Amino acid sequence: MKTPNLTVIYYTCNREDETFEKKIRKNLLKVCGDLPIISVSHKPIKLGMNICIGVHTPSNVLLYHQILLGCKEAKTPFVINVESDFLYPKEYFNFIPPSLDKIYRYVPIELMYKYHYGFWFKKYSEGAQIVGRKYLISLLEERLKGLDIFAADPSYSKFNAYEHIPFETFTGGIAAVTFKTGNSLHKYTAVEHKHSVPEIDYWGKASDLRKEMFTFE
Repeated sequence: MKTPNLTVIYYTCNREDETFEKKIRKNLLKVCGDLPIISVSHKPIKLGMNICIGVHTPSNVLLYHQILLGCKEAKTPFVINVESDFLYPKEYFNFIPPSLDKIYRYVPIELMYKYHYGFWFKKYSEGAQIVGRKYLISLLEERLKGLDIFAADPSYSKFNAYEHIPFETFTGGIAAVTFKTGNSLHKYTAVEHKHSVPEIDYWGKASDLRKEMFTFE
């Protein structure tokens, strides 16, 4: 068997409805092939190697700490981010970056709100990125230095470890879909258009996907 270049880092604060998150994890296992998975969660979950940090107030700072913990356990040259409210296509996992010292983000991204039927175009997301493992460890350790990772500090909601760090994009042609359910760390996010579209390639109609993921009409 070929040695993998990527380790999947799945991170969650376990605030989503468990039925919904199980569907997210089921899709992940379907599309990521035989890549190793490290999950870092607030509650124990059965997904790859699980690191449970205990239940804490979610924050951006703690989220980056979870990613850092996963990176330190990984053995591969690159790590690939996976979030608990994202559906990824298999194409996301096929890219091997040319550099170990850059951030690469997948495009396109489509956003779906739980209580809205359409897809909203989003330029990119740090929830869909591949980075050299050692580079990311160094970056996160530097940005998190001196911060209380478990503090319920309101300023942590806007903390961005990647601020002013350039990145490149890559694509597999099929969108990754991120959801806003009202339960996640951030209830809203920036989108690029004022109007949504009812259907996109591969994922089909927003109304059908919404029903599939949330089991209501």
